[in-house]
This record gives sequence, structure tokens and C-alpha cells, in this order.
Amino acid sequence: MKSDDCKVMDSECHLNRIEKWHSNFESEILLMIKTLKRLKSSSIEATEECSRHYKNTIELTKAKSNFTFEVSHELKAPLASVYNIINVILDGYLDGDVNKQREYLYRAKLKIKSIIELLNDLLVFSRLEERANELEKEEFDVTELFASIIEEMTVYADSRNIRINWDFCSECPHIYGNSELIRRVFTNIIHNAVKYSENDNTVEVTGKTDEDRFLLRVEDHGIGIKEEEMQKIFDIFFRGENTKRDPEREGIGLGLSLVRRIVDAHGGCIKVSSELHKGTTVEVRFPECQKEDR
Repeated sequence: MKSDDCKVMDSECHLNRIEKWHSNFESEILLMIKTLKRLKSSSIEATEECSRHYKNTIELTKAKSNFTFEVSHELKAPLASVYNIINVILDGYLDGDVNKQREYLYRAKLKIKSIIELLNDLLVFSRLEERANELEKEEFDVTELFASIIEEMTVYADSRNIRINWDFCSECPHIYGNSELIRRVFTNIIHNAVKYSENDNTVEVTGKTDEDRFLLRVEDHGIGIKEEEMQKIFDIFFRGENTKRDPEREGIGLGLSLVRRIVDAHGGCIKVSSELHKGTTVEVRFPECQKEDR
């Protein structure tokens, strides 16, 4: 082979090697650019995720602080009242007046009862928040459950000069769930209807089978709820503006929040419709036991 041919061949060989290297280099650069873009995208997503977690943490911290404040406030007021009542009696201001002593002790009893009810609600609330899937459940007859509810709520309605019309189907279905908690749902809804009704009003309570669910419908003609407050009624410690002005309708706003969690834990659903100064209607549904499962 001639030297000139070798030079030509070597030149072509070098050019080929350069082109191949250049092609590989471009591929590597493109791959690196794609990798950097993915890293940038991942970094942005990670930053946004961290930001969301931070905001959630701040919100949870605020919620926890508000929760602690509300509970402390609700416990402090009745405890202070009981403390003062006991001091009045122990300091001898009511010596010789047995009737006054009884009256004061009865007030203290009611305050202590309200504290116990609040603590019980908070314990149930905590249990549903942490262990909703571990609730003890069994099949029970709704008719039997309502036997005691009707008696209890009728007495309460009579004390407020309210009439309750009970309308139940002849054969109410069986429900699979925690009867104590479901009883709390029914009682709370009916209690609220009576509590927020005006004197001489009527509350309609209907219980029936609705497809494969038990439907409880409670309708009152009371003070109602503002339209802008409807989206907040299941928030913990929320109370409507028109209920805060009336000392006879005092409460802490835990009831409906607790009801919602109990209903959700049983696969049920709850619907509330209301109009200010005209009344409120609450419908709650629980799945009934399937006959083949009995």
C-alpha cells in the first residue's frame, strides 16, 4: 500500500471516529439535559409538596390550639360555677335555708352533668378519629332502639312545650352497627330539632325503609340556619350566630360534628337543609342488614 493511500485512509478513519464521538457526545448531552429537566421538575414538585405539608402542619397546629382553647373554655366555665356554689354553701351564706341549699346543689349537679357529657363526647370523638374501623358492631332492631328514644325525647319536648309527631313504618329494618353510637345520632338530631323550635311548635319525626337503607327524617319549624353558615355546620365547635344569643339554647357545637363522624363510620349519609326563621330538615340514612346475612 502506498503512503498517500494510508494517509487518506487514516484521515477518513479519524473523521469517522470524530463523527461517532460527536454523535455520542450529542446523545449524552441530550440525555443529561433530559435528566436535568426531570430533576428540576422533581425539585419543583418536592418543593410544592413540602410547602403543602408545611401549610397543613400550620393548619393542624392552629386547629389543635383552637381545640384546646375551646375545650378549656367549656370546662372552665361550669367548673368555676360549681366552685363558687360550693364556696357559698361552705362559707355559711345559706345556713338555715335548706331550700336554697338544695337549689344551689341542684345547679352544681347540672353543671357537673354538662362536664361529664362534654368529656364523653370528646372521648367518642377521639375514638372515631383514631379507631373508626375498630368499632364494636352488631345487628340490632331499629324499632327496639326507638322505644327508649321516644320516651326520652317526649319528656324533653314536653318540658319545652313542643309537640313531636312520631311516624314509623310498621316493620323497621335491622341495622348492622354500634347501637350506642347510632342511638346518639338519632337522639342528637331530634334533641336539636326540639331545642331550636319555638314554643307550641311541632317537630315531625319519620322513620322508614328507603330502598336498602333506613331513613330517619326530622323536620322542625324553628329558628333555622343562615345560608352562609350551612357549609360549616359539621365543623367542630361551630355554632350558628342566631344560637349564641339565646342562653336557653347554649351548647358547644360538638353535636353535629360528632354525628357526621358516626354516620361516616357506618357507611351512612346525612343531609341538612334549612331556611332562617322557617326551620330545618335533617335526613340521615344507615344501610340495613341484608336478609341473607342475618
